[in-house]
Amino acid sequence: MSLRPAILTGIAALFAAMGVFELKRLVHERERELARLERAIAEEKARIRTLRADLAWLGRPERLVTQARQLGLEPARIDRFVRTDDLPDAVALAFAGRSLTVELAAGEAIELRFKPILAPALPLRPSGGTRP
Repeated sequence: MSLRPAILTGIAALFAAMGVFELKRLVHERERELARLERAIAEEKARIRTLRADLAWLGRPERLVTQARQLGLEPARIDRFVRTDDLPDAVALAFAGRSLTVELAAGEAIELRFKPILAPALPLRPSGGTRP
């Protein structure tokens, strides 16, 4: 075997070894990233379990009934419901939340949003009701 093919074979083997080592490094890097992501997923799952348990604890009916009593809340009664049309500013409320696009003289377009005019507060509780 002559010197030239031996040198080329050696260089090829060197490049192959460098490629294998680089590939090994990339695989280890990806494995570390995968392990980090798996830890993060496990932590988030534990956090979700904790939040679900908190929600279940806070949403217990007996707890909500106790808090409602402490706040002076009572169940809604049919005589306390009001139709929107029966309110003094029903027309203003009908436009609430809608928008209108207007083009200015300069060529710009602006969006105008309607909001209801605040009327004097109407009593929502019957006159015999008690406040806490």
